[in-house]
Amino acid sequence: MKRFLKFFISTFFLLPATYVFAEVESDQRKKITIIENHAPNIFAEDFINRQPGVLTLSELLRSVEKSYPLVLAAEKILTEAEYRYLAAQGAFDLQFKSMGTTKPFGFYQNNVGDAMFEKPTPLGGTSFFAGYRMGRGNFPSYDLRRATNDYGEIRAGAIVPLVRNREIDKNRADIKKAEIDQKLAELSIRKLKIEVIREATKRYWKWVGAGQEYLVYKDLLAIAKVRQKQVADRIALGDLPKVEATENDRAILQRESQLVTAERELQKAAIDLSLFLRTPDGTMILPNQDRLPIGFPEPISPRDLSLEESLKLAFLFRPEVLEYEHKRNKVAIDRELGYNSAKPQVDLVVATSQDFGPGSITRAKPELEASLILNLPVQTRRPRGEIGAAEAKMAQLDQELQFAKDKISTEVQDALSEVITSYKRVGVTKSEVELARKLETLERERFFLGDSNLLFVNIREQTSSEAAIREIKALLDHHSSLANFQAATAKALQDEKSP
Repeated sequence: MKRFLKFFISTFFLLPATYVFAEVESDQRKKITIIENHAPNIFAEDFINRQPGVLTLSELLRSVEKSYPLVLAAEKILTEAEYRYLAAQGAFDLQFKSMGTTKPFGFYQNNVGDAMFEKPTPLGGTSFFAGYRMGRGNFPSYDLRRATNDYGEIRAGAIVPLVRNREIDKNRADIKKAEIDQKLAELSIRKLKIEVIREATKRYWKWVGAGQEYLVYKDLLAIAKVRQKQVADRIALGDLPKVEATENDRAILQRESQLVTAERELQKAAIDLSLFLRTPDGTMILPNQDRLPIGFPEPISPRDLSLEESLKLAFLFRPEVLEYEHKRNKVAIDRELGYNSAKPQVDLVVATSQDFGPGSITRAKPELEASLILNLPVQTRRPRGEIGAAEAKMAQLDQELQFAKDKISTEVQDALSEVITSYKRVGVTKSEVELARKLETLERERFFLGDSNLLFVNIREQTSSEAAIREIKALLDHHSSLANFQAATAKALQDEKSP
């Protein structure tokens, strides 16, 4: 009979209060876009990106690329390398040389002026020259080459290396090294970009996760506050003992504490994210709660990811592989210089000259002169040392390249394993949330019927919220693991290469 009276009171006196609770709860749900209580929001990414005012991941990454200071600083490395390449090209700049000599006293009194342009070229190490000379006065018989006719002498010629410096010389080697340094600078920018995108992405999802946790605790507190009047009404009707009001007050205080902690975590996540979110002039932007996405994108199934294909893409796009290859090519240039130094110097010098104006008839006709310069190295310790050092360095780089490939392979495998595990964990926590919410609903119904107390209802609600938090953390781990996987396979660089 007593049980029947409780049921009668619950049905006819508490149904209106229950309806009010349901209406308030419905309004709260609308605030979080019609999502089940305590459950994280999971939507397709296209749907999330269409929400007005939402901060999307693509917007954040565009900000990183255009305004993040470390990326802008890294781009200066490339600018520096470009100027160093320009400096290396300066070895082939046109040069002007001149010399003037006078002998005002002595038996032989004369004046000589000599000016010449020289132009080294990368064409087999050949250099060209052209000049003008004028010699006036008395010259000894052993120095008649300095004398010219009255209008001076014009000459031109070329120096052609036949053995040493024909294939390579220091100037051409410096240009090749400068070209490689440009490529290395580009690779260093790519390496930094991969890491910055990984970190920015992980901080973005941490911010989204903190926002979802904040909504869970906010919703949990709202439920307890709505129930406060219901409990007071039932106590007034004699359907509940007064201790239930105290229990609900305790739950409110506990949930307020949890909400304050969650709010601080959300603020911290937003502050951390502002390091990457910037205006075009580089000023940091602190994202507010209004810019939070409506939820996490749907998890990506590992069935769409192939280890073999991922390894192939990683070896193709990861900057470390190309970096070691370029470093090896740079050392190979030093080895070529060593072999070049060990060769004999055999240079062909061809020159023609013509005197103008009154003067000696012997200088009136054009002259053509060819010379052969021979320089044989007797000892070759320096070239042999340079060759040996370069080969040892190349062997070292070969080993480091192999290790880099092994490291890339382990990183890709580990990242893929992390994606698979986190995906499974999302599925498990989702099922846990569904069961926890089902038990919470049943316990609340028992409480309305008088078969339970508020302590058990609070425990069920707290358990549901804890399960929801675990699902949020599982989703956060999943998307963070995807960021690690994309970094391991250089996904950002693949997108740049795609048409």
